[in-house]
Amino acid sequence: MSWTRQIIHRLRELQMHSRSWLYAGRVAFALALLAMMLLVKEGHHLDNPVDIAGYDVQNGQLVAEHGGPPPSGLLNVISILLPYLDRWMVFGGLVYVSILLRQWGVTRKLVVPSWVAAISVAAWAVATDIAHQLGVMQMTELGEPLSLSAYYGKLLLMVIAPICISGLLHYYHRCGTLDRYTMRTFLAPLLFCFVAFASLWLIMDLLDNLKDFQEAEAPMGRVLLFYLGVLPFIFVSVMPASLLLSVLYTLTRMSRANEIIAMLGAGRSVLQVLGPLLVVSAAVSVLSMSANYHWAPRAEGKKEAVLRGLEGRQKDSIMQSSIMYRDPSSGRTWFIASMPFSLRDGRLRGVQVREVDAHSQLTRVIHADSATWFPGGGWRYFDGKEVLYKDGQPVTLRDFPRNPAGWQGIDISNFTETPWSMISHDLTPDFMGVPEIISYLRARPEDHPSRLAPFYAHLHHRFALPWQSFALALVAAPLGIAYSRRGAVGGIAGSIFIFFALLFLNNLCLNLGKGGHLPSWLSPWVPHLLFCSLGLVLLHFRSQNKDLPRLSQLFRQASTRIVRPRNRQAA
Repeated sequence: MSWTRQIIHRLRELQMHSRSWLYAGRVAFALALLAMMLLVKEGHHLDNPVDIAGYDVQNGQLVAEHGGPPPSGLLNVISILLPYLDRWMVFGGLVYVSILLRQWGVTRKLVVPSWVAAISVAAWAVATDIAHQLGVMQMTELGEPLSLSAYYGKLLLMVIAPICISGLLHYYHRCGTLDRYTMRTFLAPLLFCFVAFASLWLIMDLLDNLKDFQEAEAPMGRVLLFYLGVLPFIFVSVMPASLLLSVLYTLTRMSRANEIIAMLGAGRSVLQVLGPLLVVSAAVSVLSMSANYHWAPRAEGKKEAVLRGLEGRQKDSIMQSSIMYRDPSSGRTWFIASMPFSLRDGRLRGVQVREVDAHSQLTRVIHADSATWFPGGGWRYFDGKEVLYKDGQPVTLRDFPRNPAGWQGIDISNFTETPWSMISHDLTPDFMGVPEIISYLRARPEDHPSRLAPFYAHLHHRFALPWQSFALALVAAPLGIAYSRRGAVGGIAGSIFIFFALLFLNNLCLNLGKGGHLPSWLSPWVPHLLFCSLGLVLLHFRSQNKDLPRLSQLFRQASTRIVRPRNRQAA
C-alpha cells in the first residue's frame, strides 16, 4: 500500500500548495467562461450537432425523419444549447474539482461553487433527457405512448437531486457548531457503510456472473459500464442498511463519550440533537426517490437483459425471446427471436413478418437478421430477403438492396405495429419506472382489475420504498441514544430486529397489494407508516427522559395479589 500513501501524500502537498495561489478559483472560472464564449463565437453547435430522437440535423436545422411533424421550439432551443452544456460540464467540472482541492474544509468558500455546479448539472441532465426521450410522436423508444405528466415529474426529480446535495452543504454552513460536529460524525460512517455494502454487493454479483463474462469474452470496459449502469439500483438497495448502521454507530459513540448528555445539559432538546441526522436522512430519502422513480428499476431490468444476452452469445441485451404477435387490424404476423431492452442500444434479432390479403392468402414474407424501429414511425430491416406470393405460392425472391450509405436493407413506413404493442401483454411492473407504468395503465384501461393491480401497487411502491431509509433512521435514533453500555447493546439489537421486520413487512404488503387483498395505494405505505409511528413514540419517550418500553413489559399481565400479614403472635 506504499503507492497509495504516496498518492495521498502528493495530493495533500498539492492542496497545501494550491491554497497559496491568490484568486485561483476566480481565474479558473473566468477562463472557463472565456472558452465558452469562444465556442459560441465559432458556432460550436453547427459543427457538433446533438442527436435528438426522431430528427436529423441538416445545415444547422432540425429535420424530422420519416415524414414526422416539424420540431417544436423547445427542441430547437435544446439543439442549440446542449452542445455548449456538454462542453461546460467538462470545463466547469475541472474548475469545480480545482476549487474542491483548494478549499476543502472551508465550507464558506464551497457553498456558491456547489450551487453553480448543481444548477449546471441539473440543466445538462434535463436537456440531455429531453433530446433523447421526446421523439417526433412523443413515444418512447419501444413505441410506448408517453405520459407527459409523468415525464415532467422525471425532469423535476432530475433537478431536485443535485440541488438536494448542494442544499445539504448550505445547511451545514448555516447550522451551529454542535450541529456541524454531529453531522460530520454521522457522514463519515454513512459514507463508509455505503461504500462497504456497495462493494460487497458488487463482489457477490461479479462472482455470480464472472463465468458469463468470461464465456462471452466481454472486455473490461463493457463490464465496468455494466456495473456503472446498476449504480442507481445499488444506491436504493443498500442505503437503508447503511443509514441504519451509521445512525446506531454515531449515537452509540456519542453516548459512550457522554457527548449527548453534555448537549442536553447545555439546554438542547433531543430533537435538536438529532436534527442533523434527520435532515441527512430526509435528503437521502429524496435522492432515493429520484433514483427509484425511473433509473433504479430500469437499471435492474437492463442488468437482467444484458445477462440474458451474454448467455445467448449476443452483443445486444435480450428483454424477451421467441415473440409471436399477430396484429388484428392489419393481419400481419410477427416472429421475433429476441428483443433488446432498448432499441437505442440494440436491434430486434431474427425478424420474420408475414402479410396476408383479405382472403387470408399469403402475399409477402420478410426475413431479416435484424431490424429496428424509429419513434417517428417506420421500420428498417437489415441483411435479409423478401418473398412475394401470388395465390399462396412464392413468385419472387429477392435480397435486400444495398443502400448508398453501405448497409443492406429496406425501409418500410406503412407498418403500424410497434415493439411495445408486441410485448405489452407480457410486461411485468417489476422493472418498469413510474413513466412506463403510467403509460401502460393509460394505454390498457380495458384490462381486468386483477391484471392492473400489480402495476398500481408497484406505482405507489416506487414512491414509498425510498422513505424506508427515513423510517429506519427515525426508529434507530431514539434506540441509539443510551446512557450505559447495556442500553447501547439493547438499542442496536432492537434496531437490527426492526430492520428485518420492516423488510418482511414491506414485501408482505407489496404482495398483498399486487394480489388485490389491500388497496394498491395503501399497501406500500403501511410498513413506513407503522415504523414512523413507532419511531415517533420512541422519540417521545426519549425526549421525556423516560425508559423505552420493553417487550417483557408489554406482554406481562398485570395481576394483583393480597399479601397476608405475618402472624407475629404465633411466631
